[in-house]
Amino acid sequence: MDTKEYLKKLAKCIKVTSARKAIIREYEEHIEDHKAALIESGFSEAEAAQEVLKQLGDPISVGEELNQVHRRGIEWGMTLYYLVWAVGLNIVPYLWGGGRTTTSAPDYILYGIAGILAFAGFVVCFIEKYTDASLFYAWAENWNGGGLTNSGLILAISIAPLAGSIQLKIFWIIVLGVLLNVERYSLAVLRDRKEQKLLWEIGVAVTDITYKGQGIIGGKKVRLKCQETLIKKGSPFVIIGLEGFKPVAMPI
Repeated sequence: MDTKEYLKKLAKCIKVTSARKAIIREYEEHIEDHKAALIESGFSEAEAAQEVLKQLGDPISVGEELNQVHRRGIEWGMTLYYLVWAVGLNIVPYLWGGGRTTTSAPDYILYGIAGILAFAGFVVCFIEKYTDASLFYAWAENWNGGGLTNSGLILAISIAPLAGSIQLKIFWIIVLGVLLNVERYSLAVLRDRKEQKLLWEIGVAVTDITYKGQGIIGGKKVRLKCQETLIKKGSPFVIIGLEGFKPVAMPI
């Protein structure tokens, strides 16, 4: 077994994408440093490589142990961003106004507006996780078009139309915050499972593959993209990861 094969087997055991990338990077550096030290002590390059892998132990056992340690948690960046906006848009104006909120619109209209905005926020959240968008992003090639927002801001705004006590505002801030985290966590878990299943799998292109295309993996046709140069129809490829939920292939 060479270093590349060892790292592939190790990576396959780790479910969380972000943890997997960090662990593989650390192991690559550790292997190279340890191998260099063994070469200096008299080992040949081939002997040093095998000795390092022997000392590291079985990659599957090591990977399973690391997987138990590195588990997915709350997305604190989005959570804090949402809470700052939710408090700023809903609690601060309430307190600034002496604990009163007034509106001439009927409650059913206000709740309807809030519901539509909340629904839009959860839809945007799905799109963000499906496309692997960062916390701050713009749907535009430049600043002459598109928009800069995210699901956390939309959900924070959705609470604003609701009139009532501060307790009601806080209740909805908590409810939407919990639902936002549940949705993002669930989608992240599904993505991690898909990547873990497809990682290092070999397939054959059924169309030319650039930023989009189709290939056969394990007898199933999947949509995917190429990270580097064009993968021509009929050529073999290997899956090296996911971008959002779309597999990323590399020619072999």
